Amino acid sequence: MKLKFRAPIATAIAMAVGIVVLLGYFVPAAKPLHFLFLRIGMVLAAVTLLVGVFNLLFVHIRKMSPKDSNGVYSFILVLALLITLGVGIFDIYKSYQPGTSSFEWSNWIFTYIQLPIETSLFAVMTVSLTYAAAHLLRRKQDFLTISFFFVVLLIFLGTLSLPIIDVPVFEDIYSWIISVPALGGARGLLLGIALGTIATGLRILTGSDRPYGG
Repeated sequence: MKLKFRAPIATAIAMAVGIVVLLGYFVPAAKPLHFLFLRIGMVLAAVTLLVGVFNLLFVHIRKMSPKDSNGVYSFILVLALLITLGVGIFDIYKSYQPGTSSFEWSNWIFTYIQLPIETSLFAVMTVSLTYAAAHLLRRKQDFLTISFFFVVLLIFLGTLSLPIIDVPVFEDIYSWIISVPALGGARGLLLGIALGTIATGLRILTGSDRPYGG
């Protein structure tokens, strides 16, 4: 492993903070600094998110021009952002008053606006995957392609509740696919992400990667 310390101060600070946070999980004496650094990181992450939101707002405000054909989308985004921000601030203010329900309007926005939009996007993704499976089966007919197409077909037959195709065996196959191969694949992806995160963290601790500068 080749270590390059072109920014020694930033490298030393990042390595020291990372080692202290790591030791906090195993050494009780390091827990006060461990929680202090975690709280500082959470605050900095929140500030970074706020800066990103304001940057998004200013970028789309500049795009709201009659000359821009997509200006109406920027206007809708800015309007939705400001309304959601105002509703959130109002709900936070109401939460400090006794006898009032907490985050009533925010929950309404999530339930009746955000959740239906996300559901519609999932439906569009399902149709796109089905079309991609049929198109792939027409162009290339091998074991993996045929398996993918039949899995999509079985998932559809297991989730639909039409009387014509309401066969219990489809529901059993659907439950098995969801609980065994799909769940196993999801856990494998999560394990891969976790191992990749650990490897990236170790490279940052040893100074091999320097996202903090240098």
